[in-house]
Amino acid sequence: MVLHGRLVWESRTLPVFIFSLYLYITSNMQSTKSFKSTSSEETFNFAKNFAHSVAYGSVILLRGDLGSGKTTFSKGFSEGLGFDDIILSPTYPILNEYSLNDQYLYHFDLYRLKSIGEFLEIGGLEYLSNHKAITLIEWPELIESIDINNKIEIQFEHISDNERLITIL
Repeated sequence: MVLHGRLVWESRTLPVFIFSLYLYITSNMQSTKSFKSTSSEETFNFAKNFAHSVAYGSVILLRGDLGSGKTTFSKGFSEGLGFDDIILSPTYPILNEYSLNDQYLYHFDLYRLKSIGEFLEIGGLEYLSNHKAITLIEWPELIESIDINNKIEIQFEHISDNERLITIL
C-alpha cells in the first residue's frame, strides 16, 4: 500500500492511518443543525438561546426571503447577548450599531447596496474584523467573495404562513 509516496509494510500502520483519515474527514465535514419554528416567539427564543454559543469576533450571515424571520432572529439574538436596545431592521440605514460594556453588535442589511464597493466604502471590512463585536448580516450574497473568518451561515425558509425552517450551516 502506498500512502503519500511511502510504502506501508507493517500491518499495524494501516489501522492508525485509517483512524487518522476518519478523524480528518469527520473534523472537516460541515454538520448542519435545523430548527422548525412555528411562531415569531419560537424564532426569537431560538435566537436568544443560540446567542449563548456564539463567540465575539463571529460574523453571522442570515440568508432567506423577505419575511422569513431574519430580523426576528436578530432581535432574539441581541437579547440573548444582553443588549437592551430595541433592535430595528437596518434596511434603510444599512447598519445599526449597538454597544454594551465595550462589546458591540453590528446588524447589517445589504439588500439595498448595489455593489461590494459600497460595502467597502462604509467600512465594511473594519466591522467584520472587530473581535469585540458580533456582526449579523442580512442579505449577505453581495459580499460572498470576501473571505470572512469565524463565519456562521444561517438559512431561513418559509414552510407555511407561521412555520419557518432555520438551518445553521
